[in-house]
Amino acid sequence: MVGVVSMAKKIRYIRGTGIEKIDLKQEDHKLDKYKGIEHYKDIVYQCGKCGTCRTVFQDVNWARVCPSGEFGQFEAYYLGGKNLLTWGIQQNKLKWTDNLARIFYECSLCLACTQQCQIPELHTYAGEWLMAMREEAVRAGYGPMPEQKQYTKYVEELHNPYGEKNESRQDWFPSDAFQSPNAKLAYFVGCTSSYREKEIAISTVRILNTLGIDFKILENESCCGSPVYMTGQVDYARKIAEDNVEMFKNSGVEKIITSCAGCYRALKDIYPKKFGIKHGIEILHLPEFILRNLKNGTIKFKQNVNMKITYHDPCHIGRHMGMYKEPRAVLEEIPGIELVEMDRNKHNAWCCGSGGGVRAAFKDLSEFAARERIEEAKDTDASAIVSSCPFCLNQFKTNIKNDEIKAYDISQLIEKTIK
Repeated sequence: MVGVVSMAKKIRYIRGTGIEKIDLKQEDHKLDKYKGIEHYKDIVYQCGKCGTCRTVFQDVNWARVCPSGEFGQFEAYYLGGKNLLTWGIQQNKLKWTDNLARIFYECSLCLACTQQCQIPELHTYAGEWLMAMREEAVRAGYGPMPEQKQYTKYVEELHNPYGEKNESRQDWFPSDAFQSPNAKLAYFVGCTSSYREKEIAISTVRILNTLGIDFKILENESCCGSPVYMTGQVDYARKIAEDNVEMFKNSGVEKIITSCAGCYRALKDIYPKKFGIKHGIEILHLPEFILRNLKNGTIKFKQNVNMKITYHDPCHIGRHMGMYKEPRAVLEEIPGIELVEMDRNKHNAWCCGSGGGVRAAFKDLSEFAARERIEEAKDTDASAIVSSCPFCLNQFKTNIKNDEIKAYDISQLIEKTIK
């Protein structure tokens, strides 16, 4: 593991993203992000099909990083193959088909491949055209996948991708908890915490109550649009963003806390940068909020949790947003916590297999990715795998067998220690 430590000292991240900055002598890349496929047509061809995108570059014994490629066992499922297919579409050498579209969707868009590529332009922007190709598939009538169309219909009709009743969205709210209708701080719960992993929402509310922080949950909270956006349905995702921002403005909130990594990225990154909706509201993920209050002395951790854990980096806040240190800094402050890292961590973390619409449409791939991550967590001898994303938590809980390891959200451990 010496190599891991020596490499970590050299890592620098491009501000506001999870992209590692490579110090090579090539001319700095000047392209914009969140553009259509035409914007990147002159750099896709730079891919040399070297295969570096398949494994952790110079680190962790070149461990594998691409769930799609390792499961599909064919070049088309790795970044190098997708680059070639992208080039073929752009040059009119290929036409969209159901099978070609499926290849681009059978991928969680975790972007672990981009972290390994050592060509600066591909390293920084390959994730952009992987996303743009989904948008092209939708325009061509080949996307999204049928299961993703179904949950989009649920979002349209019921404001959540799970097909649950919208009026039951806040049924989890504890009878002994309280919120302030006039608060300027809102807790954006998200669909997964509202309907599937309610303990995250409950823990977050109890944390805020224990700290005496005024907050409110928006009465008309709806899906953030991330599941729709990630499947290439940008027009509808933009409409969702516009409606949500109007709701935020009408509610008078100035700051929003999220406990969902996908919601965090949508509100903080996709809304202003992809859709150009400059809402001016401060967006904080729960670990950021807690760490800020730890530093200023507002929060004191009291109870000894006495647990050996390992932390899983959600792709949405890790490689997509560059948030690696905040969750770890919070966990390390909890009395009795021993934090041990999996071999693949931070920018090299193996995806849980739940994002990008994969779990809905490609259950075998999703389970394959989850099981590999669970086994890696078990290898640390930790008693629990902890994350800061309800998608990741639900994925682990669904795929953990015979209580082989526990799974928690960071909010649950924070609640334990501040009681």
